[in-house]
Amino acid sequence: MRKVDLQQQAVRLIRQLSTEKLKSAVDYLVYLQDAKVRSVSPDHEVPSQDLGTAIHELFKPFGGVELEIPPRKPMRKLPRFDV
Repeated sequence: MRKVDLQQQAVRLIRQLSTEKLKSAVDYLVYLQDAKVRSVSPDHEVPSQDLGTAIHELFKPFGGVELEIPPRKPMRKLPRFDV
């Protein structure tokens, strides 16, 4: 369907809606937007540390975790795509 056809169809549909229904739809959209704003209130707790530090703090009471980091190996030979 062409863009012009869709625009004309949208205009026809809007004209068909009564003013009350249109106002009701706008009120509902405003309500949804307000609900979204309320869900992210200023009281929302912002983490004071990054993920790594938070995980470290979780394991600290258990004596921490010592991981053996494997040694680095040379980079593998890159594949060739011209063959």
